[in-house]
Amino acid sequence: MDDKIELITGVNPAEVPAVKPAERADNIGQFIGEAMSDDQKINALMSSSKPEITVLVGFVGYGKTSFVSSFYQTLLQKEDIAGYAFYDSETLVGLERRSFLRRLNDRNIEIAPETKRTVLGEPYLLTFHLSHPQYGDKLVVISDHSGEDYADYAAKKGKIADDILIKNADRIMFFVDSEKLCNEQRLSLTTQYQQLLRNMKENGLFVRKTKLQLVFNKIDKVNDENKFGKEKEKLITNFEDIINLKIGQTFEIRANSLKNNNKLISLFEDIILHTVEETSNQPQASSLDWVNEMINKKK
Repeated sequence: MDDKIELITGVNPAEVPAVKPAERADNIGQFIGEAMSDDQKINALMSSSKPEITVLVGFVGYGKTSFVSSFYQTLLQKEDIAGYAFYDSETLVGLERRSFLRRLNDRNIEIAPETKRTVLGEPYLLTFHLSHPQYGDKLVVISDHSGEDYADYAAKKGKIADDILIKNADRIMFFVDSEKLCNEQRLSLTTQYQQLLRNMKENGLFVRKTKLQLVFNKIDKVNDENKFGKEKEKLITNFEDIINLKIGQTFEIRANSLKNNNKLISLFEDIILHTVEETSNQPQASSLDWVNEMINKKK
């Protein structure tokens, strides 16, 4: 990450003076960069508390990148979400690239309406520095692996064991294509998730402290609500039977639209507010060595 910053700005990060939270909005350019592709780089992020880690899980075309793009776009457009204002990111290039096609589409330029999806092996860690007038700063990190990466995890039993963040995430959001859940692709969707969940469980990636959520995306493309309701309940039961844990919450959203989309905004608020109390009670600086400690324990 430091090399990337130096290439873009010509500034040595070690020489950048510390700034107070209120002043950081004027220094966003110092931290511009692509999404990160190394979990261990979280140790180097600037934060006054442990980062809040959200891992998006789902296969090709399920809407994870559209969700991240909408989250970023909302933070830019609104003064705050749940009292938190967005002021910085180490991965602005990655965020802007994910949002580029959506902005063109919003301006009625004729292109495919979907956000450019993340491809196999592409950098996937995205950061959001947020500030609250009462609770102070917090850092939200979102892992947006490609759908091909998760297909690989499902097909190759031991490969997912190397994903450090899943086991240590504060939240795992499983994305489901609601349209596929209600048509002939339902069996493929279910089978692929069964393989992935079994591999995750066998590799010890489910920890009880982690918040597990199911996000049913593309809800606007569901034509038969009764059928969707039945298939949704079947899928939840299937998930819980495999992982032997309860799914905490489910959401029905349209990840690629911000117009009159209160359910999507509510989910953004839930992500941001998840650890308000923990953050406000831990004002002291942290070296974030928790990642290195986890790596050492796994050896």
